[in-house]
Amino acid sequence: MSGYFNNKLQKPTDEMLSSALGETKKILDDIISFIKAEFGESSVEWKFYGAKIGWTIKVFNKKRNVFFVGSEDGYFRIAFIFGNKAYRKIMDSNLPDYIKQLLTESKVYMEGRSLQLEIRNISDAMPLQELVKIKLAN
Repeated sequence: MSGYFNNKLQKPTDEMLSSALGETKKILDDIISFIKAEFGESSVEWKFYGAKIGWTIKVFNKKRNVFFVGSEDGYFRIAFIFGNKAYRKIMDSNLPDYIKQLLTESKVYMEGRSLQLEIRNISDAMPLQELVKIKLAN
């Protein structure tokens, strides 16, 4: 993640986020709406992680962290943490090979494996719903 919004004193607004993300803001809104429609309650929280990372969005389903979003100029980065069970489900899924490779090569933390994707257009966003389903089912 990077620090597009890196002023600790200025928590980003929805208008600022729309301006930063451009057309990809709709993709982000759609995946958050998908979580709510498929899994019930969802919420969004802004958190400041320091000047280098800046303000980051954390998306929750009920109280469970689903993913993090870092704002860029015209696009966003999305980061998931998958435990071992979810990792195995992804490896057995029909998700694209590049996702499996990124996940396999990622550093393993106590919480699981990290997967970060750049979402620049609708084709980049195609696997997001499946990743959310696996995350929330495991």
